[in-house]
Amino acid sequence: MEPSMEYCLAQVLQKDVGKRLQVGQELIDYFSDKQKSADLEHDQTMLDKMVDGLATSWVNSSNYKVRL
Repeated sequence: MEPSMEYCLAQVLQKDVGKRLQVGQELIDYFSDKQKSADLEHDQTMLDKMVDGLATSWVNSSNYKVRL
């Protein structure tokens, strides 16, 4: 199953640090592939939630591996 924007947002917002660490590369692959992430251009609200989630829960995380 190919990840969708909803799936990626759910992964970003989860609290489990171990799962966030595992999904990091999957998110990078999703955002890097224009065919997989075509829905990013059409749903600005979802993209805003994604960026907000990354900024608040990952960048500000107390776990240095998640921040990286």
